[in-house]
Amino acid sequence: MTYAFAFDASACSGCKACQIACKDKNNLPTDVLWRRVFEVSGGSWTNIAAEDASPGVWQTDVFAYNLSIACNHCVHPKCAGVCPTDAYIVRPDGIVYIDESKCMGCGYCAWACPYAVPQYNPDLRQMSKCNFCFDNLDAGLPPACVAACPMRVLDFVVLTDNEGPITRNTSAPAHLALWNTPASEHPFPLPAFSRTQPHLAIKPHAGMVNGLAKAISNREETQTQRTRSSQRKIFENLDEAPLVAFTLLTQMSAGMAVASLFFQPFDTASPVRAGSSTFNLLMIGLLLGLGGLISFLHLGAKKNAWRALMHLKKSWLSREILMAGLFGASWLVSFVEHWFLNTDCWLLVTAPLGIGLVYSMTRVYRLRAAQNWDSWRTDAAFFLSAASLGLTGVAFGTGMAPVAIPLLAALAAEAGLLLTGPLRFEETVNRLRLGLILAAMAAALIPLFAPNQAAGWFMLPIFLLVAAQEILGRWMFYEMRQPTL
Repeated sequence: MTYAFAFDASACSGCKACQIACKDKNNLPTDVLWRRVFEVSGGSWTNIAAEDASPGVWQTDVFAYNLSIACNHCVHPKCAGVCPTDAYIVRPDGIVYIDESKCMGCGYCAWACPYAVPQYNPDLRQMSKCNFCFDNLDAGLPPACVAACPMRVLDFVVLTDNEGPITRNTSAPAHLALWNTPASEHPFPLPAFSRTQPHLAIKPHAGMVNGLAKAISNREETQTQRTRSSQRKIFENLDEAPLVAFTLLTQMSAGMAVASLFFQPFDTASPVRAGSSTFNLLMIGLLLGLGGLISFLHLGAKKNAWRALMHLKKSWLSREILMAGLFGASWLVSFVEHWFLNTDCWLLVTAPLGIGLVYSMTRVYRLRAAQNWDSWRTDAAFFLSAASLGLTGVAFGTGMAPVAIPLLAALAAEAGLLLTGPLRFEETVNRLRLGLILAAMAAALIPLFAPNQAAGWFMLPIFLLVAAQEILGRWMFYEMRQPTL
């Protein structure tokens, strides 16, 4: 037995009683909506001129309909798959809910859900979502939203077989079962790329299938706290600032570990040693530790952070945290070896772990629900950031001249990535970042021709230019994600 919601779009009046009933039953704070009613409209008026040159007549194809949607309790719930703490519970009857004793409030499930269902509850400092009112169902009562619908267009169904026809608990006509329908055929505004097979049945409104362009008319009303802030102008939203800092700091740390293998003085007394300076090793650990601290402060329910490795089987976020831990442990071994033995053999292990950490970070962001992120450009941007920041960091311990050529190559690649990518933001921001890249490239050329004493003066300006453009680029990256609903 499996539960699914059923909605008759052809008769919904848009009163939003279901939305209010859900909010009331679950005592949800402002900007948290487990059920949302979308108002969709489209069409226009067209003047059809008559043959006798008279004013003609006006014809219209204007339409409007409503779509009430909460969590769809999907056959393949992506939210449950990506949760690092394994806080999502899938009941035998298909209901998906969050175990509040496990959630650490990272918000990753909200990124992965194609329907933008999980929402951060600032009162609980955890993620929250529709639970199908399973307490009502267990007591023989309907969900609060279903009970509140005055038009009786919102209902729930009981499925005995996902492949068979739905068995309704009313005598209303059968609806279109979306879990058996390709996402490309789901009505607007449901995303056409979802593979989760939502447990939602819809009786279509005529406007859903007329082939005309459609738009959500009440976008501001249906936006939640996180989706509203994510659509502000660039730099007006600070929600992602900790993630900007975490990703850049850890990528710089990993980049420095790799760069230390190739651009530190080689010790002829130890053929297997890739020499490294104490300063660089300290910086690798400091950057990694600072990034980890910032990511910890970003969590809503910090008491559950210890559970972050509980879902290594499916969650790339769990794997990223594991790689960060392994990289940190390997760095500690490298530092102890360097300090007490004056050798750096273990750096040959630390550097590959740094590459693995950056790779796992790219997989965290390659989400189907974030289509602007689900591209090879994400991989390229993260690895180029690690290279640029890592090379400039290592330059403080070795000088700029040895790393100037690879740094120029990394910056040129970043400029090419910027110029060939879609311009999704203000041109002034793109021009500013490109200007910073070109300025850093010009400054990196100077140490190749300047005396060694003078070349040292250019390391800090080069680093500041590189860091500034990376911060801009990463912030733009987070602004790139647009919620699907």
